[in-house]
Amino acid sequence: MAKAQTDIGLKNLYKIPWTKNNNPNGWIEPTTYCQLACPGCYRGLALPNPIRIHENLAKLKKEIDTLIKIRNIKILSIAGGEPLLYPKLNALISYATSRGLKTRLVTNGAALTIERLKELKKLGTTEVAIHVAQYQNRGNFESEEKLNLIRQRFCQLFRQVGGVELNFVMTVSKKNFHQLPKVINFYKKNSDIVSRVVFTLFKDIFFKQKNGEDSINYITLSRLAKLIGKLYRAEPCAYLGKKFSKKEPGWLFFAPIILGEKTVGFADAKTAEKLHHQNNNGSWNSFPAGEKKWSLLQTLSIMSLSCATKTVIGYISSLLKNPKSFLKTPKCQIIVIFNTPNLTKHGWDICESCPDAMLYNEKLVPSCLLERVKLGEKIEI
Repeated sequence: MAKAQTDIGLKNLYKIPWTKNNNPNGWIEPTTYCQLACPGCYRGLALPNPIRIHENLAKLKKEIDTLIKIRNIKILSIAGGEPLLYPKLNALISYATSRGLKTRLVTNGAALTIERLKELKKLGTTEVAIHVAQYQNRGNFESEEKLNLIRQRFCQLFRQVGGVELNFVMTVSKKNFHQLPKVINFYKKNSDIVSRVVFTLFKDIFFKQKNGEDSINYITLSRLAKLIGKLYRAEPCAYLGKKFSKKEPGWLFFAPIILGEKTVGFADAKTAEKLHHQNNNGSWNSFPAGEKKWSLLQTLSIMSLSCATKTVIGYISSLLKNPKSFLKTPKCQIIVIFNTPNLTKHGWDICESCPDAMLYNEKLVPSCLLERVKLGEKIEI
């Protein structure tokens, strides 16, 4: 049973007020086919003889309708398995778009080409989150630094196509924690195209025996947050709570504003709150980033006075040190730490409202714990 994390001062951050029945995120999984069979896959696709199916399109459309009705979703994450292997993906995206949803494809990117990305864009895909990490079976890429070559290829691809937001996802444990500075430096250098980065804390949630969890390779949220704050020169601004642990976030957000490779400012709790309310009352764009094409003046206009002042000072300081930066536009890069569930004496400590909940037997269940639900565990949102 995993130990609780260290309190990181949540009282100073904006708590995102999502609920079970009012949550902007929807999640569906059209397929369990995948090319990589990565160790630790939360669908168990690296285990012997995994069940591989393509879901019925009519069933998936019904799930989308249900999520809109009972969750008030605004953006749909299409995951898996590997969604690019789903033969009716085009029709699925088109349907989500016709229902007024933005769509986020959660993929390993192995089947993503420039022609496919252009097609996905035309269909209405607004974001693509690519999972690239050392745990995956990607051939001769045994370090996160070498995996930056793969990440760079995707950056170039998205720059060329334009109009689709690029996100990256990676799992963090003791095995790759020391490599994070080189990965984060890569994300900062490519802040013009990388809009969001998700760091998922590694958890061994597929243990077969009760209390058999192996936590030897775990990294605490507080340790990861400290490193991210140091490398980005930013402080967290918002969080989503957990079901049982009141001093521990399920999601922790940073929003550094980057000019070139330098952080010139970051959103604080008041700015995050203002952005959240603005998104809820207007056109949706994934919290807490505003539109990527915002000018610096537009960005400053929604910041708290303290936050805006520090950003202006940082911007001017950066220009004085490197006048060529004047030709570049500051970008807000959203950083999310996903604090995966842990088993407590009260049950599974999942994120409040579970933004990545999916439908299973017509009930909302945490997508990350679906395999345990299938084995008969009762895990409620």
